[in-house]
Amino acid sequence: MQQNRAAEIISSSFNFEVTWHGKPVWIESVNKVQNRAEIVILGSQDKCDVPIEELEETGNFESMVD
Repeated sequence: MQQNRAAEIISSSFNFEVTWHGKPVWIESVNKVQNRAEIVILGSQDKCDVPIEELEETGNFESMVD
């Protein structure tokens, strides 16, 4: 994933499906200087700081607004 796309996903009103090494994740923040993202692995409380290029967008999404 590219840095700008990760930032767009964070600020979007849609919930985009993103994975890291095949695990679904939520992007908490993006560090543009270091090109890294803080993520939470869904289904756990595990937070990780990972390179943004290791994140993959699956193409699935849903609206977070009714």
